[in-house]
Amino acid sequence: MDLKGQSLVNIFCSFAVFIHIITADLSYSIPEEMTPGSIVGNIAKDLGLEVGELFTRRARIEMEESYQHYCDIDLKTGHFVMKERIDREELCGEKASCMLTFELVLESPLELHRISLLIQDKNDNSPLFPKDTIKLEISESANAGARYRLNEAHDADIGQNTVQQYSLQNNEHFVLSVREDSDGSKNVELVLDKELDREKEQELHFLMIAVDGGNPQRSGTTNIIVSVLDANDNAPVFDQAFYKASLPENSPLDTVVITVSATDADNGVNGEVTYEFSRISERAKKVFLLNSKTGEIKIIGPLDFESNSKYEMRIDAKDGYGLSSDSKVMIEITDINDNAPVIYLKSLTNPI
Repeated sequence: MDLKGQSLVNIFCSFAVFIHIITADLSYSIPEEMTPGSIVGNIAKDLGLEVGELFTRRARIEMEESYQHYCDIDLKTGHFVMKERIDREELCGEKASCMLTFELVLESPLELHRISLLIQDKNDNSPLFPKDTIKLEISESANAGARYRLNEAHDADIGQNTVQQYSLQNNEHFVLSVREDSDGSKNVELVLDKELDREKEQELHFLMIAVDGGNPQRSGTTNIIVSVLDANDNAPVFDQAFYKASLPENSPLDTVVITVSATDADNGVNGEVTYEFSRISERAKKVFLLNSKTGEIKIIGPLDFESNSKYEMRIDAKDGYGLSSDSKVMIEITDINDNAPVIYLKSLTNPI
């Protein structure tokens, strides 16, 4: 073979060294909040390698920059270990599945193995009501069966670990009605079971309890105060049952996203409408502000399509004596070209 032919063979061999098919994928599942140093699994054993090979083949874990501090490989033992605690709610919010992906790189020959790490939810959050106290003012002329909507509790956990049941502390006049809506939220109503008598009791106090489905269970409470007053006949009514808005992720602060509006047929204090969030995630609270008097929703924090492309929330319209109605708001974030392409290079050098 002449020198030119030999060179072509050498070049072909060089490329053959660099290109290697991924031979296996590894999948692990761990609960959130594992302590640093905890062992996730043994990569060497799961790939059928000798532990010493990891060192000689310069094994390393590569991942997205935002995940760099979570996991690493111990080259002496082959263990895949935790470097830092993972808070599932902070990392993935309300997503149904929280998955991290890594790449194991081995040299001589070059191999790439994909590692998937599923973060399981742990019941580490208790149900939380929007307010510690719910104040209602109900006429003594209200008939048995009258219903008064209450704000539901929010639990940052997901699935079975989120709110499952509501109950009411024993009292003489009210029972609780809970109905699940089509979007998965719960409609919680206080139902008048026995008519009120202002001459006997001018104010009632009792607790509402929300319980999640975790093991062990966690609970949260809110105090309900009912003041017995004269008639307030009409609750506020929104002009839309569902509001939807869309805006680009580079929208400036103080931009008005949407304005909700409700009217009340009553006069005076009974007809004065104020607005408040009845259900909103902690992440959305940092991004949006609701004007309690005008119903305007403004941007107060940065938007990022890549981390959150949609926000859903519920808004209460409440009159001066506690009657209320609610409406759902959906805000969609549209993408802009704000990320440059990232190139990840995998290579090694071998003498020919």
